[in-house]
Amino acid sequence: MSAGITRVHGTAVIPSQRPSVISFFTLTIVGQDATGQVGVVNGVYDQVFRTAVNQFATVAMIGTPVYANSNTTLNFAIEDTGTDTLSPSGLGLGSTEGASYDTTAHALQAAVRALGTINGIALASTNSTVTAFAL
Repeated sequence: MSAGITRVHGTAVIPSQRPSVISFFTLTIVGQDATGQVGVVNGVYDQVFRTAVNQFATVAMIGTPVYANSNTTLNFAIEDTGTDTLSPSGLGLGSTEGASYDTTAHALQAAVRALGTINGIALASTNSTVTAFAL
Protein backbone atom coordinates (compact mmCIF):
# COMPACT_ATOMS: atom_id res chain seq x y z
CA MET A 1 0.00 0.00 0.00
CA SER A 2 2.75 2.44 0.75
CA ALA A 3 5.10 1.69 -2.15
CA GLY A 4 5.14 3.02 -5.70
CA ILE A 5 3.97 6.15 -7.44
CA THR A 6 0.75 6.12 -9.40
CA ARG A 7 -0.98 8.61 -11.67
CA VAL A 8 -4.50 9.87 -11.15
CA HIS A 9 -5.94 12.03 -13.94
CA GLY A 10 -2.44 12.86 -15.19
CA THR A 11 -1.13 13.92 -11.78
CA ALA A 12 1.46 11.96 -9.83
CA VAL A 13 0.13 10.62 -6.56
CA ILE A 14 2.88 10.05 -4.04
CA PRO A 15 2.28 7.10 -1.69
CA SER A 16 1.54 7.72 1.94
CA GLN A 17 4.30 7.45 4.46
CA ARG A 18 2.10 6.28 7.28
CA PRO A 19 3.43 3.49 9.44
CA SER A 20 2.37 -0.02 8.54
CA VAL A 21 1.86 -2.95 10.82
CA ILE A 22 1.80 -6.61 9.83
CA SER A 23 -1.29 -8.15 11.43
CA PHE A 24 -1.87 -11.90 11.61
CA PHE A 25 -5.20 -13.69 11.29
CA THR A 26 -6.65 -17.19 11.12
CA LEU A 27 -9.40 -18.06 8.65
CA THR A 28 -11.48 -21.01 9.86
CA ILE A 29 -13.90 -22.74 7.52
CA VAL A 30 -16.20 -24.62 9.86
CA GLY A 31 -17.21 -28.24 9.21
CA GLN A 32 -15.65 -28.45 5.75
CA ASP A 33 -12.42 -29.73 4.21
CA ALA A 34 -11.17 -26.95 1.95
CA THR A 35 -7.58 -28.20 1.60
CA GLY A 36 -8.29 -29.31 -1.98
CA GLN A 37 -8.90 -25.68 -2.98
CA VAL A 38 -5.22 -24.74 -2.90
CA GLY A 39 -4.12 -23.57 -6.34
CA VAL A 40 -7.63 -23.79 -7.83
CA VAL A 41 -8.31 -20.85 -10.14
CA ASN A 42 -11.36 -18.99 -8.80
CA GLY A 43 -11.40 -21.47 -5.92
CA VAL A 44 -12.04 -20.65 -2.27
CA TYR A 45 -8.59 -19.31 -1.42
CA ASP A 46 -8.19 -17.51 -4.74
CA GLN A 47 -11.45 -15.67 -4.11
CA VAL A 48 -10.78 -15.05 -0.41
CA PHE A 49 -7.41 -13.42 -1.02
CA ARG A 50 -7.89 -11.92 -4.47
CA THR A 51 -11.43 -10.64 -3.96
CA ALA A 52 -12.26 -10.28 -0.26
CA VAL A 53 -9.03 -9.53 1.60
CA ASN A 54 -7.21 -7.73 -1.22
CA GLN A 55 -9.99 -5.14 -1.54
CA PHE A 56 -8.88 -3.69 1.80
CA ALA A 57 -5.26 -4.55 2.41
CA THR A 58 -2.02 -5.85 1.00
CA VAL A 59 -1.70 -9.56 1.69
CA ALA A 60 1.71 -10.11 3.28
CA MET A 61 1.74 -13.87 3.91
CA ILE A 62 -0.49 -16.89 3.35
CA GLY A 63 0.06 -20.16 5.19
CA THR A 64 -0.98 -23.71 4.36
CA PRO A 65 -4.54 -24.85 5.09
CA VAL A 66 -4.87 -27.55 7.74
CA TYR A 67 -7.92 -29.79 8.10
CA ALA A 68 -8.38 -30.99 11.69
CA ASN A 69 -11.37 -31.56 13.99
CA SER A 70 -13.78 -31.11 11.03
CA ASN A 71 -12.55 -27.55 10.35
CA THR A 72 -10.06 -26.10 7.87
CA THR A 73 -7.80 -23.36 9.24
CA LEU A 74 -5.41 -21.11 7.36
CA ASN A 75 -3.13 -18.44 8.84
CA PHE A 76 -2.42 -15.26 6.88
CA ALA A 77 -1.07 -11.77 7.40
CA ILE A 78 -1.91 -8.36 5.95
CA GLU A 79 -0.24 -4.99 5.92
CA ASP A 80 -2.47 -2.94 8.23
CA THR A 81 -2.07 0.72 7.34
CA GLY A 82 -5.13 2.57 8.64
CA THR A 83 -6.67 5.39 6.60
CA ASP A 84 -5.67 8.25 4.32
CA THR A 85 -7.09 9.86 1.18
CA LEU A 86 -5.85 6.97 -0.99
CA SER A 87 -7.31 4.20 1.16
CA PRO A 88 -10.41 5.55 2.90
CA SER A 89 -11.77 2.13 3.85
CA GLY A 90 -9.98 2.25 7.18
CA LEU A 91 -9.67 -1.49 7.52
CA GLY A 92 -6.64 -0.98 9.71
CA LEU A 93 -8.97 0.72 12.14
CA GLY A 94 -11.61 -1.99 11.85
CA SER A 95 -14.12 -0.28 9.56
CA THR A 96 -14.97 -0.52 5.88
CA GLU A 97 -16.78 1.85 3.60
CA GLY A 98 -20.46 1.95 4.51
CA ALA A 99 -20.06 -0.19 7.64
CA SER A 100 -18.29 -0.07 10.95
CA TYR A 101 -16.71 -3.02 12.74
CA ASP A 102 -15.12 -3.17 16.14
CA THR A 103 -12.02 -5.01 14.86
CA THR A 104 -10.13 -5.58 11.63
CA ALA A 105 -10.82 -9.31 12.01
CA HIS A 106 -14.58 -8.68 11.97
CA ALA A 107 -14.27 -6.51 8.85
CA LEU A 108 -12.27 -9.24 7.11
CA GLN A 109 -14.77 -11.87 8.28
CA ALA A 110 -17.67 -9.91 6.78
CA ALA A 111 -15.85 -9.65 3.44
CA VAL A 112 -15.12 -13.39 3.41
CA ARG A 113 -18.68 -14.32 4.35
CA ALA A 114 -20.04 -12.07 1.58
CA LEU A 115 -18.46 -14.46 -0.95
CA GLY A 116 -21.17 -17.05 -0.19
CA THR A 117 -20.49 -20.56 -1.52
CA ILE A 118 -17.53 -21.29 -3.79
CA ASN A 119 -16.99 -24.75 -5.34
CA GLY A 120 -19.30 -26.28 -2.73
CA ILE A 121 -17.49 -24.66 0.22
CA ALA A 122 -19.88 -22.45 2.20
CA LEU A 123 -18.35 -19.28 3.66
CA ALA A 124 -21.51 -17.39 4.59
CA SER A 125 -22.95 -16.90 8.09
CA THR A 126 -21.30 -19.05 10.74
CA ASN A 127 -19.52 -21.25 8.18
CA SER A 128 -16.37 -19.12 8.33
CA THR A 129 -14.63 -17.00 10.93
CA VAL A 130 -11.61 -14.70 10.91
CA THR A 131 -9.77 -14.19 14.19
CA ALA A 132 -6.62 -12.26 15.03
CA PHE A 133 -3.62 -13.89 16.61
CA ALA A 134 -0.31 -12.64 17.92
CA LEU A 135 3.01 -14.30 17.19
